[in-house]
Amino acid sequence: MEDNKRYPELRRRLSPGWWTANRHYTMYMVREWTSLFVALYSLIFIYGLSLWAMGSRADFLNFLKNPAIVGFSLIALVFTMYHAATWFYLLGAVAPVKIGRSRTKPWQALVLNLILLVIISYLAIWLLVLR
Repeated sequence: MEDNKRYPELRRRLSPGWWTANRHYTMYMVREWTSLFVALYSLIFIYGLSLWAMGSRADFLNFLKNPAIVGFSLIALVFTMYHAATWFYLLGAVAPVKIGRSRTKPWQALVLNLILLVIISYLAIWLLVLR
């Protein structure tokens, strides 16, 4: 008990906007906030798929045509792309691949993952919609 009085715990007070002072913290916080939109979009889409599963295909399509859902989907798409791009870049920074004597750069992981995202998305759309 006596040692705690001699060495008090240091707690620095942070202002509500502490994360705006550093670019890296700002990007981190924005990425964290975008995950909220990703989660909300997932819940909305699961609701729509439940309509489809119950045999209400017309209700599902009408639900997707709702202007509020279209607007939210566009906003969620932008936030999801930001979220994915920052995670792909972070992946390259945290776990670079060693090729010979050199290591890959974070932007290379970002480009590779975005290319894979486009290819896999196209294949999924082709299999589920265009076929």
